[in-house]
Amino acid sequence: MTQRMRRTTGAAFTEKELRYLMERSVGRLAFVCSDMQAHIMPVSFEFDGSYFYLSGWNLKYSERFQDVSPRSRITLLVDDVDSSTRWVPRGVEITGEAESREKGDYLYVRIKPVGKTSWGL
Repeated sequence: MTQRMRRTTGAAFTEKELRYLMERSVGRLAFVCSDMQAHIMPVSFEFDGSYFYLSGWNLKYSERFQDVSPRSRITLLVDDVDSSTRWVPRGVEITGEAESREKGDYLYVRIKPVGKTSWGL
């Protein structure tokens, strides 16, 4: 079975992609740290239709997130299997620029989408 994949150079999300992303809060974040090693980690996120936001109670103390410099390139993968009885994968892979931000004592990472690939939606 062939899945149709759609790759764009911009991040203009379709209605289906927006709905899918707004209904989820867990994904996998891939990035390269200062040790030049690729890392992938599960993250919870919020999406406002334009930007993705990552935060957490210990984000300020996380070695990985301290490595996020302005305009760090990342990939955020949000995917799942639509059926428990048959293989129906779907998801959106977002490439973007991440930057650490602080508001008072609150530290978070904001991701600006610059490209995407989606399937199964």
